Amino acid sequence: EFGAMEDTIAALKKTAASGGYNIIGVVCGGEAGVDLADGLSEAMGMITNGTDIPNRRDKKVQQELIKARGLRSIRQAGGSTFDQVEPFLRSEKFPVVVKPVDSAGSDGVKLCHSFGEAKEHFHHLLETEMVNGGTCYEVLCQEYLRGKEYVVDHVSRDGEHKTVMCWVYDKRPANGAQFVYHGVIPVDSESEEAKAMIPYVRSVLDALGVSNGPSHGEVIITEDGPCLVEMNCRAHGGDGNWQGLCKELCGGYSQVT
Repeated sequence: EFGAMEDTIAALKKTAASGGYNIIGVVCGGEAGVDLADGLSEAMGMITNGTDIPNRRDKKVQQELIKARGLRSIRQAGGSTFDQVEPFLRSEKFPVVVKPVDSAGSDGVKLCHSFGEAKEHFHHLLETEMVNGGTCYEVLCQEYLRGKEYVVDHVSRDGEHKTVMCWVYDKRPANGAQFVYHGVIPVDSESEEAKAMIPYVRSVLDALGVSNGPSHGEVIITEDGPCLVEMNCRAHGGDGNWQGLCKELCGGYSQVT
């Protein structure tokens, strides 16, 4: 609500002033704060990605936006009721990926090998609290992309995108889950993989209206080239413990510095 936004801005300014500070920018600290940071920065007249695309974090919406731009996207269907995804599951080759449209860190993501398994996980997600808080209001069913998963970190200003780092994920099955993070490995920016991914990811950022701030785009290189898994419109990492390594690898620069 607009009144709530006004009250939030007034409270922020009052708190900052009590410590002798002026607010000059708004940057979210985690996935759950992306939408609020966009709304606050826009309302306060600061550098912003704005709210013209109010749900750009929605993984289903992301794929629809890049598909409209002619970029490689994932075959998918999503909905809040199973009948909205059943035709897709009846026609798509298994396995398929079933996941929430709004979460982080592979939360709720499952590789389903049968129609029954996909249906069961669909209903399970609708009753599950997400890692960032809140419930799962819509479930996404997608084609399974075969290939290595990479992540490309950018920082953007006024639509100019600077690549900070490229990584390849080390994800393996563990503890009953298919996609468990074991680590990330740096990728040479001069490698063929990086040269294919970086222009693609920058085009994704443009399609999603991400003109300012840090981001990290997750991509799988398929036989058809790079394909977006999801774009995270915030700095890479949950708690920043990788910043020291990234800073050393990037000549003193990171998404934060």
